[in-house]
Amino acid sequence: MKNTNKRGIKHLADICVTKGIEHAVFSPGSRCAPLVMAFHRHLNLQTYNIVDERAAAFFALGIAQQTRQPVVLVCTSGTASLNYAPAIAEAYYQRIPLLVLTADRPAEWIDQADMQSIRQHQVYHNYIKKSFQLPQHEDDVSIWHNDRIISEAINGCVYPDFGPVHINVPLQEPLYEEIEYPEETTHKCIDIPTTVPQLSAKALKNLKEIWGQSERKLILVGLHQPSPTLHTILHHLCEQDKSVVVFKEYTSNLPNDSFFYNIDRLLDSYTEEQKEKFRPDLVLTIGGMVVSKKIKLYLRKYSPKHHWHFDKTAAHFDTFQSLTHVLPIEAYQVLKHFKHSTSTATYQNDLKEFDDLLEQKQNEFIKKAPYSDFQIMETVLGKLPDSSLLQLGNSTPVRYANLFNIDARRNIIFHANRGVGGIDGAMSTAAGAASTTDKITTHISGDLSFFYDSNALWNRHLPANLRIILINNNGGNIFRIIKGPDRIEELEDFFEVKHLVQAQKLVENFGLYYYFCSDKATLVETLAHFFEESDKAKVLEIATPNEKSAATLRDYFGFLGA
Repeated sequence: MKNTNKRGIKHLADICVTKGIEHAVFSPGSRCAPLVMAFHRHLNLQTYNIVDERAAAFFALGIAQQTRQPVVLVCTSGTASLNYAPAIAEAYYQRIPLLVLTADRPAEWIDQADMQSIRQHQVYHNYIKKSFQLPQHEDDVSIWHNDRIISEAINGCVYPDFGPVHINVPLQEPLYEEIEYPEETTHKCIDIPTTVPQLSAKALKNLKEIWGQSERKLILVGLHQPSPTLHTILHHLCEQDKSVVVFKEYTSNLPNDSFFYNIDRLLDSYTEEQKEKFRPDLVLTIGGMVVSKKIKLYLRKYSPKHHWHFDKTAAHFDTFQSLTHVLPIEAYQVLKHFKHSTSTATYQNDLKEFDDLLEQKQNEFIKKAPYSDFQIMETVLGKLPDSSLLQLGNSTPVRYANLFNIDARRNIIFHANRGVGGIDGAMSTAAGAASTTDKITTHISGDLSFFYDSNALWNRHLPANLRIILINNNGGNIFRIIKGPDRIEELEDFFEVKHLVQAQKLVENFGLYYYFCSDKATLVETLAHFFEESDKAKVLEIATPNEKSAATLRDYFGFLGA
């Protein structure tokens, strides 16, 4: 079969497929032509072509987020590679496997006034697991070197934990030449076996002693992929040991109504006496970033005696300034040893009793809440299809979502770009995630995030099961909520960036279905059929009042604490 005449690039595609890679995302360019030919002509690969490199990178991130397999990302030389940076940073901190391939000019032409040439080698060095550069020559030794680098790069995407790896690919002209290859080609492939770390008997004994001496144990789970094993063990722990409480956020993907879901509601309502009463002796942290700022501030002031952090890479995340143990092992491998505790502590019951009172007060507030972002989010979350996927936008959407109870039996899976937490690329990520499944995938976005990532819609691969809900309050309403910017004269022009832009013409220009609401009754009516199957993606724009929305959220926390 015919393919690029660059033997090393042909091996690159072959090794990727041998190692189980199934998806490759390109952006157009000339220097990357050999890479495009090598990957696109491989029958075992699903390929995509997306013009905007930033949107393409987040689309690839969405695929890898769902499949938990490396996704190949290919661009041409020059500033194209820089447009990948936001998604690579997000993948690095969210631990998502991307194999980033940047086509480049030959090394001898860098800084020699040659067009579309910048210093690409190690361009992502601050937020990448590993960086490599392929050899430019194709003698036998160079091909051996080429294949070894490729294996090491792909292995680095998945071990000891997931993350992005970069290969810079200098390419000599001609770029479009083809040669005939035999059906079977020989390439060197190096595997790395999956290993399961174990604690020593002495280390486990020490942890058991600390566990047994702690009357208030708080397990805080951040950003996490669905894990039935972890979920089951945490559930049994809470059932059998009332000194244990589990704090989760929806991006923790722990669908269990016995866990505490509304962290901010609890902490904001603590009296001074309760802050000390509910101070944990032992904190266990699992997973990635936590949205709640309140839990970070609380635990920094009311420090636990012990803090264990579970992390396969042994990262020393001392978020609460009380870290005592870093455990480079899956949490369930330790927690399974504690499930038969006989503690008689009432920590869980006391906290549950207080939280139940707050739940009742919240239900009262919801009944009288005015039309606002708060009411809209409660309505939308209640209408999401069961067994669907939800991609939450950053700033207000991900924060609002954690205020509302979503029945665990609805089996909704939650994701958000909370590795770094930027607003850029959230819609593109949702599109990539939706492309991996037949399930309805909903993205809830604020208006600044939506328009910032509008090139997410410039994508011929946009899946029909994607549903985008744009909450348009004409600016960055988060700045009316957090303390500080809401009190200065530059709020509207420099922080909120108030505007009057609507999405209808933009959405229709891309050929998608568009819906609009500006009151609750119309919203409920629209949601009744918005999630039905269709032949292309749908966008629902909901206009909400910005000042009233910020005031309603403040009233909510005030009502709970009254």
